[in-house]
Amino acid sequence: MIDGATPLDAAGRIHGRGAAAWLSDTASALLRDVVWAGRSLPDVLASVIERLADLGAAHGLFGAEFPTAAISLVRQVDDRVEVCSLGDCSVLVGTASGKPVAVTDPQFAGAEEAALAGVRDRMEQGIPPADAYLEIREILRQRRSERNSPAGLWVLAGDPEAARHAAMESLPAPPGTDIVLMSDGFSRVLWPFGLVDDMSELMERVTAGGAASLLDELRAAEVADPDCRRVPRFGVHDDATVVWARM
Repeated sequence: MIDGATPLDAAGRIHGRGAAAWLSDTASALLRDVVWAGRSLPDVLASVIERLADLGAAHGLFGAEFPTAAISLVRQVDDRVEVCSLGDCSVLVGTASGKPVAVTDPQFAGAEEAALAGVRDRMEQGIPPADAYLEIREILRQRRSERNSPAGLWVLAGDPEAARHAAMESLPAPPGTDIVLMSDGFSRVLWPFGLVDDMSELMERVTAGGAASLLDELRAAEVADPDCRRVPRFGVHDDATVVWARM
């Protein structure tokens, strides 16, 4: 699962695509060709990032100019599943108890909620939504400039060191185990919209074939709040992707 970050400012295009789309497509192709056998998932990810850095340099992408993305890798090893997550994608792994285990990158825990709490406070003070979000954009711009450094968060971009900061989990996965990967745009069905009560209900809906209907409900909820006032969030819509696999 790769989810490119929406640029905060006007960004150039690479081969006719936006920088985030270029990063996602290129990383996907590299993952298809990279050697996985006998290597840890962070090592696989580091190899992909090294190649991304070389390809990006050919397009003049360096440092803070490099597009960023979240990524989650999943693979089966015998009767276990390994998950490597960097950024704000989520992976749910089913368990015998019926309560899924969520694998997420702890770097991002609560970060968006805290930023949006500030937006909500400003709107409650009477500041128009457009102005409140404009204020927070400056904070977000500064945070993005610090990504992939000790001062900020580590993400998929052009620095292989980021792979060493990814969350890693190895979980039992007997035959029949369900695995659900989703971008943060799809996980909006849980937060902030509350269209499902918890991760267990989200997984139940997806594994029962209800991903498309959940997405329809999400898009309807987003359209009903076009200025992001009732449900504060960054952008009316976001890329929403979900993948379900059964071991």
